[in-house]
Amino acid sequence: MNKPLYWLYSYSHFDNTPTLNTMHLKPISPKLHSLIDYALVGSLLTLPALLGFNKTVKKIYDAEALALLVYVALTDQPAAIKPLIPFPIHGHIDPFIVAQFALQSGLMAFRKQPKALIFNLGFTTIAGLTVYFTAWNGPTKTHP
Repeated sequence: MNKPLYWLYSYSHFDNTPTLNTMHLKPISPKLHSLIDYALVGSLLTLPALLGFNKTVKKIYDAEALALLVYVALTDQPAAIKPLIPFPIHGHIDPFIVAQFALQSGLMAFRKQPKALIFNLGFTTIAGLTVYFTAWNGPTKTHP
């Protein structure tokens, strides 16, 4: 059987049929995803103050960071504190979180401060790319 792009395929242990290996198409592992999530939370807690954003924007980011920290810490991923949320479920929730960040770009607090708007759009882009390129079926803390 001639298979183009052979490195994209893996084989079933049951019937030796080729299946698309999404790890090559989705290079972000659960561990890397969780580290990126923690870094994004850290950026929400520190950068708004360092960049001199207005009080409203800082409060919005503080609240989001604390909620996201709990969400990430409770997701079943290698850097979890308490793995309660299955990683694939985290993958179903993340697009809504990214959409919420995109929508908040329309809030007056962000529109009045171009630096905050640019930061929010950049944050949304990084979070969106992270979600898109994550292998949601990769190894986790409870499913190595």
